[in-house]
Amino acid sequence: MGIASLARMEHADDRGAVEIGARRIYILPTRYGFIYGTLLFLMLIGAVNYGNNPAHLLTFLLAGLGSNAIYQTWRNLRGLALRCHGGPPVFAGQAARFVVEIDSGERERPAIQLCFEGSDLQLVDIAANQPRSVSLTLKDLPRGLHPPGRLTISTPYPLGLFRAWCYVDTAACLLVYPRPGPGWHPPGDTGQRLDGGYSGNGNDDFAGLRTYQPGDPPSQMDWKSYARERGLNTRLFSGQAAAPIWLDWADAPGTGDEQRLSALTRAVLDAEAADRPYGLRTPTVTIAPARGMRHRHQCLRHLALYGTADA
Repeated sequence: MGIASLARMEHADDRGAVEIGARRIYILPTRYGFIYGTLLFLMLIGAVNYGNNPAHLLTFLLAGLGSNAIYQTWRNLRGLALRCHGGPPVFAGQAARFVVEIDSGERERPAIQLCFEGSDLQLVDIAANQPRSVSLTLKDLPRGLHPPGRLTISTPYPLGLFRAWCYVDTAACLLVYPRPGPGWHPPGDTGQRLDGGYSGNGNDDFAGLRTYQPGDPPSQMDWKSYARERGLNTRLFSGQAAAPIWLDWADAPGTGDEQRLSALTRAVLDAEAADRPYGLRTPTVTIAPARGMRHRHQCLRHLALYGTADA
């Protein structure tokens, strides 16, 4: 069993706040620290062998410098305050951001390193009395609610001879929606199709543009704006049916649960983009028709947690 599995952690409270205590900091020499110690040992042997007083003085001076570095490295973490804010929901396949706010207190904290297992290391310098937010990126998360795992805060300051670190158990989780599938047309729907196309009688007025989303049909692309370097957009028309759309599990294309979840995710996004009221039916939940960002999140959250222990 390794040191990491035996290490004690700081636990964030319900608000995600935690302060690093003196008894939760671990410290070990770095590779350069081992080299430094080896050189001091060889210098000491040479000084004793030749009885050279200046060599003794230099050896003990450098040893005192290394001993002071141990305290300074430990002190750079002690009392550091963190608040784990989590991050906004993302779709499967996208990189998730986990935001951590760091408050150094009355003194600056140089060379603070943060990372989760599997994320890139972030190195920041924290000024005194100036809290700073740091975003950590987590990739390849499947749909569902994910605790990001153990947060490691470390520092090699000031000389890089020692590394002090602390583990923090964060309270915030990351929500990952299912990956949107291709567009489809729910049975019984009329007017503006959920895949971004249009099934009306051709007499409705142009209502505007929205940003292109994967699955939109080429026939609805606004190629003129694309040629003018205004980005790829999809044309929308008025005249869509006023009746609510029911997005039903039984109607969703696909043979497996993940394919159906992807199809329903796409349908929720398209219905919201078309500003149409929509409801959602799955084998476990029925969500009444509505629209808006809160309703969108409610539907996508249910699809993200479908069939999991957090549902």
